[in-house]
Amino acid sequence: MKAGEEKWLSWWPGLATNAHARTSWRRADRRTVLVSAAGIASVAAITVAALNLPFPVFGGLLYFVGLAGAGVLVLRFKRLQRETAANVQQLADVKRAIDHAAIVATTDVSGRITYVNDKFCEISQYSREELIGQDHRIINSGHHPRTFIRDLWRTIAAGRVWHGELRNQTKDGSYYWVDTTIVPFLDARGKPYQYIAIRADITARKAAEHRLAEQAALARVGQMAAVVAHEVRNPLAGIKGAIQILMSRRPAGDLELPVMRDVVSRIDALGDLINDLMVYARPKPPRPTIFSLNRLLTEAVLMLRRDPAGAGIEVSVEGPDITLTADAELIRATVLNLLLNAGQAMNGTGRITITVSRHDDQCALEVLDTGPGIAPALREQVFEPFFTTKARGGGLGLAIAQRTAELHGGDLSLTCPESGGARFTLTLPLRPVPDKSAH
Repeated sequence: MKAGEEKWLSWWPGLATNAHARTSWRRADRRTVLVSAAGIASVAAITVAALNLPFPVFGGLLYFVGLAGAGVLVLRFKRLQRETAANVQQLADVKRAIDHAAIVATTDVSGRITYVNDKFCEISQYSREELIGQDHRIINSGHHPRTFIRDLWRTIAAGRVWHGELRNQTKDGSYYWVDTTIVPFLDARGKPYQYIAIRADITARKAAEHRLAEQAALARVGQMAAVVAHEVRNPLAGIKGAIQILMSRRPAGDLELPVMRDVVSRIDALGDLINDLMVYARPKPPRPTIFSLNRLLTEAVLMLRRDPAGAGIEVSVEGPDITLTADAELIRATVLNLLLNAGQAMNGTGRITITVSRHDDQCALEVLDTGPGIAPALREQVFEPFFTTKARGGGLGLAIAQRTAELHGGDLSLTCPESGGARFTLTLPLRPVPDKSAH
């Protein structure tokens, strides 16, 4: 066993190097020595009494019997030492294998972390020193309800094994999923004295499941969108045309004109929602062209200025000009959506900072506003279709923007700085990624 292995193995229950186990083993050794010594003395005394030997002969006989007994004891202790070393080595090998294959942590009965392996530190991004002494709230993502966590603790506190899936949070705020088994170690009274949690990273599997569920939902949305487009959009166009004809026949000061204009505006908004629904449910494959990202951003800012929500917004662009190969129309619409959302969040006043950077074969575009930010409870929902906090709108803008990023082999993410505001980061490859197509 390597130097220090005894300390590393101290978390394993029942191990001879465990303090409790070592104490019990030593007590057993002392009892064995005393019993053996008493047995040897008894044999010697019985032999002397039976043969009526003089005292010198008794002493010599006792000496030789003692030598023989000591040899027996030495051989027995050597055998016990070999068995113990073999058991310790076997458990060390098992622990080494588990450490390479799983994420392992042990806690005391209060939930304080007493041991973590390297894989735990790697996936959580915390050092061992930062984790020891803390409880698992340090990696709690807030995803699971309190009743879920309460049932977990009730199960293991009762001495039963708990198994389930947990979503945890890393030090940098990202999330990961683990398939978790928590086993309580029980004392002689059947009460837990520590817990060991063995986990497997299932983040990739959960992402694949999410994509499959999303594709199934998109298929249903696509069918509904086709019906809506055919049965609703065409009649809306007829209604709009009829109202516009009526408006043309009204005198300039007619009191009903504002009402008619509002109806036309609502019809246009409903038409935009149907178009968004079609774009989201049945996205078109990107048509890549080579363009200057700086020029595209300038065009998007000019379009923002034409909207009432962005007319009074201060916008600055920082970073190098990058040549990008992507669908310029889709990227422009995505950037404009982010700018409009920022302008609406700031109620038309404030500052938007667009930062462009390049990392190897990717570019990142950050849109940071000085608005109130997004509440933590809502941050996970902002990219969900039909979710919106606005009085108007269908809640598809950010969902479409994220799908646009994914169709290009990129990503769209949200963070909220402690200083306030919201930061959306659009990451795109500089050139098209193979095997990326709309499904």
